[in-house]
Amino acid sequence: MDLSTIFVSFMAFFLKCVSGNLLDVVVSFVVLDERPTALLVPDSCWSHYKLKTLAKELSNVGVNTASSLQRNRTEYELQYLLIMADLSCPGVDRFLIQASKDGYFKAPYRWLLLNDGEDLSVLNHIDILVDSDLVVAQKISEEKYLYTEAYKISETSEIIYTKRATWRKQHEESNTSITSLSPKIEPAIKRTRFGMTEDYRRSRVLSSRRNDLRRHTLTMMNVVTDSNETRVHMDDRLNLHQDSIAKMSYAVVKICFQMLNATEQLMFTHTWGYKDKNGQWQGLVDHLMKKEADLGTLTIFTQDRMKVVDYIAMVGSTAVRFVFREPPLSYISNIFALPFSGTVWLAILVCVLGCSVFLYIASKWEASMSMHPLQLDGSWADILILIIGAVLQQGCTLEPRYAAGRCVTLILFVALTILYAAYSANIVVLLRAPSSSVRSLPDLLNSPLKLGASDFEYNRYFFKKLNDPIRKAIYDKKIAPKGKKPNFYSMEDGVDRIRKGLFAFHMELNPGYRLIQETYHEDEKCDLVEIDYINEIDPWVPGQKRSPFKDLFKINFLKIRESGVQANIHRRLTVARPRCSGTVSTFSSVGITDMYPALLMTLYGMLLAPAVLVMEILYKRL
Repeated sequence: MDLSTIFVSFMAFFLKCVSGNLLDVVVSFVVLDERPTALLVPDSCWSHYKLKTLAKELSNVGVNTASSLQRNRTEYELQYLLIMADLSCPGVDRFLIQASKDGYFKAPYRWLLLNDGEDLSVLNHIDILVDSDLVVAQKISEEKYLYTEAYKISETSEIIYTKRATWRKQHEESNTSITSLSPKIEPAIKRTRFGMTEDYRRSRVLSSRRNDLRRHTLTMMNVVTDSNETRVHMDDRLNLHQDSIAKMSYAVVKICFQMLNATEQLMFTHTWGYKDKNGQWQGLVDHLMKKEADLGTLTIFTQDRMKVVDYIAMVGSTAVRFVFREPPLSYISNIFALPFSGTVWLAILVCVLGCSVFLYIASKWEASMSMHPLQLDGSWADILILIIGAVLQQGCTLEPRYAAGRCVTLILFVALTILYAAYSANIVVLLRAPSSSVRSLPDLLNSPLKLGASDFEYNRYFFKKLNDPIRKAIYDKKIAPKGKKPNFYSMEDGVDRIRKGLFAFHMELNPGYRLIQETYHEDEKCDLVEIDYINEIDPWVPGQKRSPFKDLFKINFLKIRESGVQANIHRRLTVARPRCSGTVSTFSSVGITDMYPALLMTLYGMLLAPAVLVMEILYKRL
């Protein structure tokens, strides 16, 4: 072995002794949480040998290493990245500030900063907010390091340091005195060949350890569309028919702010947010994009909104649908053809034809025996007149004179009288029976119902936005016919039109049903029907895109929902679809529309009678 080989081996051994503890600190931190991890070491001043040794040690525990911050990684990959920087390297301050501007300190990135006694003032210039997972490995001695979490509640607030864990050399005794953050928190001790780590975290979930915002101000943007009085009646349960969505949202968000020990601030706008002609957002979405608000009123999902805001949680349910009273059956179908099924009508026809044949045979036989002025003479014309008189419950001047013919006539009249009684009873029932034929959008389009919508911006937006053939036809033909004023009405006017019948109103269900509950008679609540036009899932509370408080909001909203508080708030602020008692009987009149088929048949008969008269006169003369 020559001198150069001996020198290289000595230097390698020396470097390993000098930096061995630091490498063990890094490896111990990586394996502490026992989760898949990939270590990034960008812009490092470490020697090639030191980096190679670190990569080898991490490879032995199944951890990959890299040296570049690539932007083309997916969200799935980002949660496994751990970025490491040594504060003793020259230019590291510049690197950290630039990484902060590029958003690398936001979730789900994780950071490990190695500190050998350097100044930590650089942390004041980077955005390590509540969702930031940054740990400083502070050197206490040659054989002891302290892992400290550092974060800020806001960009201008002071840095909060919390003790995460302590690393010691393996040969130290485990009964070393431990100073924890709280007497209730006992460290979890983990021993590996890289050293002993004492973990002081009460939970490994980052957001659950930072749920105290220390009275930091959080802003909620509330959408007010019904009345400006809503601003002073957000949580006093007055005027519940006004802006029910905003009040329901605020009731849950207020509890969430209290759970986070935050100070609430309310702002108000008159629209949820849509793009104008210049492509600029307005209303609630605009305030969230400008970071002027943290949360907003429940908002319907759209693809454009999902690109600029995050939907946090569903804190309530509401719906916007067409509501109408079932139209009378006579408006939809010909009730005079409905009492009997097709087989019954066929049986009646067979009965009438059979009686006609028997009467024809009997009348022919009677005519051969003797004749009488009021006796059937065996012609088909007289038989037809008798049959028509029987069907219409009328008599006939010509009748059979013998027992055989009279028996057939009696059977015919008795059968048709029983059928007539059943038919009449069915007609009486069907005259006021509601129709169940309008249950879908195509049914609504082809029905005689007139359509209208509540005069709110979201209605005007979605009616124009949805372009499938059925919905477009509903808007173009029934909501906003060309050349006519669009059918947009106030909530009171629309609900009153529903009451009068033959009108479907597209409205928010909660305030609409509350108004119906207060103004309708009991029998007028029995036949209400809903049809979904927008076909959207329940709206969610929107928040800023990649907000540092997003996980905190999600966790606390879930707690509110799972504890039953959200359901209780929903029951207090919403009204279910009104249902009648089922015991109310009221008088209802029959109109011309109900008798339209009968009147039409009468008109046809009146027009046909002169034609038949002319034909008879021509037949007589010819």
